[in-house]
Amino acid sequence: MRDHRRIPMFVAALLFSAAASAQVPMKIGHVVPGVAPRGRGATTMAELLNADPRCDIDARVFPAAQLGGDTDLIEGLQIGSIELVILPSAFIVGFQPLMGILDFPFFFPPRLENLQRVHRSDAMRALLDTTEEKGIVSLEIWHTGYKIWTSNRRALDRYENYAGLKVRVMPSMVLKEQSRLLGLTAVGMPFAETYSALQNGAIDAQENPMDLNFFMKFFEVQEFAAMTNHGVLDNVIMVSKLWWDERTPTCQMAIREAVAAGGRHTVELTYSVIEDLALPAFEARGVTMVTPSQAQWEQMRDAVLPGIEQSYIEQNGERGRALLEGLKREIASYED
Repeated sequence: MRDHRRIPMFVAALLFSAAASAQVPMKIGHVVPGVAPRGRGATTMAELLNADPRCDIDARVFPAAQLGGDTDLIEGLQIGSIELVILPSAFIVGFQPLMGILDFPFFFPPRLENLQRVHRSDAMRALLDTTEEKGIVSLEIWHTGYKIWTSNRRALDRYENYAGLKVRVMPSMVLKEQSRLLGLTAVGMPFAETYSALQNGAIDAQENPMDLNFFMKFFEVQEFAAMTNHGVLDNVIMVSKLWWDERTPTCQMAIREAVAAGGRHTVELTYSVIEDLALPAFEARGVTMVTPSQAQWEQMRDAVLPGIEQSYIEQNGERGRALLEGLKREIASYED
């Protein structure tokens, strides 16, 4: 005789199993080591999302280009095969040139507090929203440090020292224009090849935030570090619009909160790494550390920023001009 009392229990078990297997996958991709600040920020974000009852999400982080290089990650977002990526803006301009403002040197506030206020401003939100027309939702910017120059032939703390050097440049028209205006020869190459290129002399210099210089061990193959803090290599947190539009407003809020928490953790770790690990490693290796005077810094700014602004407007028209002017007004409202 069949025990009909077992049927409801069996059905309940099936329903529980189906619910467990119905978790929404969320692949999170980036290209830096998992131990780097933004890598650990990504882990924090994923852990918060996996524990948040407002979203039934299975968030998994794939660091160090496990899901592909920068271009692969962008393409994955657009077709919906990757849900979230963390990338510098230099890799975004290929599909949305308006985002090139984020690569401007000598443009953003040198004080972290004011930089983060710019990141949260309506002017910045207007810029970030331009990626939606390309199938990507830009949620937030994570600050990952101000850029410095490292080099082998001479210290890059003054304008006249740049001419003739070969430098690795990311695929950004803004950064290529920066190289041209400084008299540099721009060499495009994957980030992973930069160490060996510096070591064998294929390039003479490169620019990156101090923490990333440390994790990539550039101090092993460089003689000079110029503490120019001339730009930022901040990362944009982007999700596939196809995937995002399928999430409930409550879940979207949970994702935004987790992204914000990951960003705060990233900033804390970035400056901890710089002070406790990166600077001591460069000094112990005997790298010559130089800081430009205010006059030297302003000479470099005046040599490149006006030309870059003009080039950006020529490429992006009145829409680009309006976005640029909005950010300039925002920045001018703060005193550094």
